[in-house]
Amino acid sequence: MKLPLLLDTLRLSKMISNTLHFRAGISRRLLPGVLLVCAAVVGACTGPTTLAGLTQNGTQPFFVHALSGSALATATAIAFPARSVTRVDGTFNFDVAFDIDASGNVILLTPELVGQNPAGNRLVGIITGIGSYDAILEAPLTGYTVDSATVVARGQAVAVQAQESVCATSNPTAPYLYAKIVIDSVDRIGRGIYGRAMIGGDCGFRQLIQGFPSF
Repeated sequence: MKLPLLLDTLRLSKMISNTLHFRAGISRRLLPGVLLVCAAVVGACTGPTTLAGLTQNGTQPFFVHALSGSALATATAIAFPARSVTRVDGTFNFDVAFDIDASGNVILLTPELVGQNPAGNRLVGIITGIGSYDAILEAPLTGYTVDSATVVARGQAVAVQAQESVCATSNPTAPYLYAKIVIDSVDRIGRGIYGRAMIGGDCGFRQLIQGFPSF
């Protein structure tokens, strides 16, 4: 091989080697960032409890009348998706209805205990004995009563697990909204009930604290 041609070949080989080393260096420097991005993307797809909720929790005072003896148009229940009190009627668009017994205790009733919904009743469960309102920081996964009324005294808190059609549509793997409720006072003469509720706004999130839930 002639000397000029040999020199040109050596120069070309060196240029190719330098280019490969440069590209490898870039790849090594970019790899941690790429891995972080991939991890974030994978985490976002693993389910509703891997990222913070989109809707803030917050304690909401409420007032309802006792279900028995009240007019149909009177608010006697709470609807979780709307975070509001509502009436009990044939639409069954409520999660917990309220009544008062002869001793002045409050009776919590799920839709199934109020009547038979022609479209099928949703599964709503209530659990007691898990602490005060402020001490309940998350709703349990199990242990809910679904087939009998729950009687609570003033100051007694409960957690609620409610199957919601909006969750079945938006997130079938997490069909429940969770909440905690406490009764503050009862007007036995006027048949009124005062209480507070914290209702989760994101399906599947059980953490019941002020602000955005993380699971």
